[in-house]
Amino acid sequence: MTIRLKLTLWYSAVVSLTLIAFSFILYTFLSYSMVQEIDRELTGRAVGVARSIKVVGANWFRQQQIVLPDVDVFGYPNTYLQVVDPYGRLVAKSSNLSHQSLPLSEDTLKRGATGQSFYEWLQVGDQKIRTYNYPLVAEHRVVGLLQVGQPFSGIQAALNRLKWLLWLLSGLMILVAATIGWWLARAALRPVEEITKTAALIRQDLNLHQRIPHRGPNDELGRLSGTLNGMLDSLETAYRELEESHAAQRRFVADVSHELKTPLTTIRGNIDLIRKMGDEHPAIRQEALADIASEAQRMSRLVSDMLVLARADAGLTLILQPLPVAQIIEQVGRQAKILAGDVHFIMNIDECCDRAFIMADPDYVKQLVLILLDNAFKFTPPAGTVELAVTCSMDGVQVLVKDTGMGIEGSESAKIFERFYRSDKSRPVGGTGLGLSIAKWIAQQHGASITVESELQKGSVFKVTFSAVSEKHGQENERACSTI
Repeated sequence: MTIRLKLTLWYSAVVSLTLIAFSFILYTFLSYSMVQEIDRELTGRAVGVARSIKVVGANWFRQQQIVLPDVDVFGYPNTYLQVVDPYGRLVAKSSNLSHQSLPLSEDTLKRGATGQSFYEWLQVGDQKIRTYNYPLVAEHRVVGLLQVGQPFSGIQAALNRLKWLLWLLSGLMILVAATIGWWLARAALRPVEEITKTAALIRQDLNLHQRIPHRGPNDELGRLSGTLNGMLDSLETAYRELEESHAAQRRFVADVSHELKTPLTTIRGNIDLIRKMGDEHPAIRQEALADIASEAQRMSRLVSDMLVLARADAGLTLILQPLPVAQIIEQVGRQAKILAGDVHFIMNIDECCDRAFIMADPDYVKQLVLILLDNAFKFTPPAGTVELAVTCSMDGVQVLVKDTGMGIEGSESAKIFERFYRSDKSRPVGGTGLGLSIAKWIAQQHGASITVESELQKGSVFKVTFSAVSEKHGQENERACSTI
């Protein structure tokens, strides 16, 4: 059973119950009102007759007598009057009763003897009569019973016609309500059908770019369409990220295979050379062993870098603590002097950094700065200059690594932080292409940003900005800078 049919049936059932209840209440109310109207009319007739009755007292010549008026004067064509004595003997009746009389039961006589008036229904043949029994009292005793009756057949016929009319109108109204309910359900569920069709097309064609059209108001269906479209946006983004992740994984495996293949080939070639030469050529043997050691170190660095990235992908979270900026940079500077070689190295630390602190992991911060310095040394000619500059303020700490090397093309600035990415100009210099990826991850773990500005043949500037400074140490930093 479809929702459309269910809604139609429910709507029709509610309308049917409403009409049935209304018809029942209307029929009952009209029936009760008509009976009450008959009762008032019968009461009025009985009171009129009772006021016209005279009771003649007893004397030596006669007993107490009841002098009745002409009951026909108070009668109408459809109103019957009848007077009986306490024993049930007929005393008088209206002419429209002809040779008949109103039925009288022992129970009616007993109730009349109590002096209380009452109503009752009488069945005369196939005719139902509403009767009002009014006791006639003289000298504090019941001397007779006046019965005023009116047939109910005419009113009953009218009520029967009303009943059939209500049934007919109710049936027509239910039919109309079912038709309207069917149409309304169709109109209300049309957007649902469109949503179903669109979802089926998306599933069939795997087209996550398609969206569910909705041009109606922002009602429940409108919000449903918006929610589904938002879900499709999320699915499209997740699917795109998954594809990019798979592509990056494939590139990663290919690059790792390539990077490991080269040193392994060199090592195997030198080992074969040593085996062939033996001890006959000591110089060649030493050169081969040196090549093996160099390639082993290269592989060790590659594996170490890959291990760091693997931990990053596994969700490694660094534990940060307040660290003095100047102390960390000075330690990095001492190591950088060893790596500089023939390149002129300069280190400048702002005086405000003497009492500045950052939330950091000391080992990983040193690794971050050393990666930037190592790249700068590699791509700067011996006559060039590499500068490590640190500035501190209330906004944070900036670490800049400037070089006068070959520079980076503008189109490659957004790619240098990708894993294993190396431009064609940087390949002769060597390296695994993982350093800047590790540097970016370390910066992200510290809530820092890393950017690069470069110009070909003029050099590059890498800037790392640490924004996480504890409140306590920030106040100390403010006081230190205010004295300068």
